[in-house]
Amino acid sequence: MSAARVRALVARLTLLFDSIAVLALLAMMSVTTADVLLRRFTNKPITGVTELAELALGVAFFMAAPGVFARGANITVDMIDQWRPRWSAALKRMAAFLSAVMLGFFAWHMVGPLVDIVEFGDTSADLQIPKVWFMAPAWVGIVLALFTSVAVLLAGEIDSAGSEGAQ
Repeated sequence: MSAARVRALVARLTLLFDSIAVLALLAMMSVTTADVLLRRFTNKPITGVTELAELALGVAFFMAAPGVFARGANITVDMIDQWRPRWSAALKRMAAFLSAVMLGFFAWHMVGPLVDIVEFGDTSADLQIPKVWFMAPAWVGIVLALFTSVAVLLAGEIDSAGSEGAQ
């Protein structure tokens, strides 16, 4: 598969995951707003709104992570870019490599606790949502960000508009 095809595929997938993140953020804002309004006007808050907000926040954050890595939108200090502009491409590749190593480390070390949560059947306090639904989006997002970092390492930075393969 050519580098251009890899970039186009990753751009499409990150658009999908970004959309999931936006929907989760909208859900979190909606349930929080509804809770505030119901509490204010009817004195009947939504049970478990904190758990729903936590779940939506986790989904929003971790589903947005692959897009951040694909677009090179991580927080950076670009002092070297000004002093040695020719080093920029090599530094971006090195950052993608180090990101892949760290994300792989995180994904690997999350497997044990994730299996424990499934085996123990832990649930949230109010709504009894299985705890796996809180941790699984984090693991999936980290693994997707890992694959994205590897794609950036091998194929170069992904088009920030997500339109590279839309021709």
